[in-house]
Amino acid sequence: MEKKNTSENIIEIKRTNFQRKSAYFQLLNYALFSILGIVSIFWDWKASIAPIICVIAFYLIERKIDFWSNVRWFIIAFLILSFSLSWIFSLSFGIFIFQCLLLAAIKPAIVIWKETKQEHTDVIFAMGSEYFVCLSPDNSDYKGYAMNPMGYKKRFPMSAVISAQRDGNTLLIALQQQIVRPRELGSDEIEIILEYFRKNRPDVLAAVETKIIRREEDRIYWVKLIVIGIPCILAGLSIYFFADNGRNTLVTILSIVAALFLGLILLRITNLIYRS
Repeated sequence: MEKKNTSENIIEIKRTNFQRKSAYFQLLNYALFSILGIVSIFWDWKASIAPIICVIAFYLIERKIDFWSNVRWFIIAFLILSFSLSWIFSLSFGIFIFQCLLLAAIKPAIVIWKETKQEHTDVIFAMGSEYFVCLSPDNSDYKGYAMNPMGYKKRFPMSAVISAQRDGNTLLIALQQQIVRPRELGSDEIEIILEYFRKNRPDVLAAVETKIIRREEDRIYWVKLIVIGIPCILAGLSIYFFADNGRNTLVTILSIVAALFLGLILLRITNLIYRS
């Protein structure tokens, strides 16, 4: 079921129970992770005490401190704590982190299971004179989008729009700093949005050629592949061959740090190449 609210200066497109299918997919994944985490406790209960305490402590702290606003500090604290406990209790650093992640899946599995019992309507697209909101995953985020589409709901300023046009069955909006292809829109809904631009921002209709925008999309894709893919592959090989598959904690940490620095260097190089 879908709803469309339109007026002279605003567009709003809604879907009822839009996330139900993705919620079931998330529930299946979190349930499998939770089961593996519980089974791992019985596999070696002594080694599981530290991960269990870490997960419980994380959820207690999360009640007082917002996780996403402080995600960087949570990750740093988690890595330091994992390294310390692995060294003190002679645990495998890699297995310790993996078990913590498995056990941490129990709470979201319960939350999502409760959400699947509820019925609600989501706004998948909205546009006004100052901003527009849409579902916009990046080039490499489609797996994450399938699991949680509303997690990719983003807001963009209308003042940044430099071109808007139809590209096949999709809407293509070029901003000053990025390219957006709103998801889940039907052909008639795309036409309603383009009609809004015709009335309010006629100067941006197909202002940039589609082939030029596609070329920029390809550039962004290759930059991400180089900057993220190469360091991750090299770090994985280093951990497997030189860190005894994660058992050598020091080499594992050094491999991860080296991968981060390599990613920053490659990002700098690719930016210089494309600017030239």
